[in-house]
Amino acid sequence: MIIVYNLHNAFKRSQLEISSEASYHLLTNYLLPYKKEKLPVNVTFEVATGKKAYDIIRLFQSGEFFFSQKFIDVLSSFIDMSEKCYPIMIDGLEKQYYVIYNLEKLPYLNKEKAMFDEEPSFYCGKEITAPLFGVDDTRCFVVTEEIKNAIMQNNISNVYFEESFLCTEKEYEVWHNSQK
Repeated sequence: MIIVYNLHNAFKRSQLEISSEASYHLLTNYLLPYKKEKLPVNVTFEVATGKKAYDIIRLFQSGEFFFSQKFIDVLSSFIDMSEKCYPIMIDGLEKQYYVIYNLEKLPYLNKEKAMFDEEPSFYCGKEITAPLFGVDDTRCFVVTEEIKNAIMQNNISNVYFEESFLCTEKEYEVWHNSQK
């Protein structure tokens, strides 16, 4: 088993949240970490609430993440982000934010139990092939300890991490049986 970390928005007070006139269905269909296509170019955003432009902001009342240039720069020291992110247009906001997309997607071994905090999250894989990846059928961004440490050292704001695991199905079964 390899320890990895789910990346979360810390939801700090007065954090900037954005919205769009595009439909919720369209946005949630495109704003997945492993989605291969970009949002249509005519989709724009506006500030819905909050004033503080932290390094991670969210889609208002939904929770999808957008990332600052500083955040992308930290990731760029580990992974080529040229085909992994693209900028979005936020009316009235000078600071640039990005969507991260086109990530490797790994299966979630225990989604139901992890959702209800019965177990930590386990993702299926033998080794880390990308230091940043998505999880099938979720909006999860998962990073290695090396990226987690770099994010913390660079004082990226509005982020917290949750420990999770990358393992094979057999390793998960052994762990699961040992918990009984």
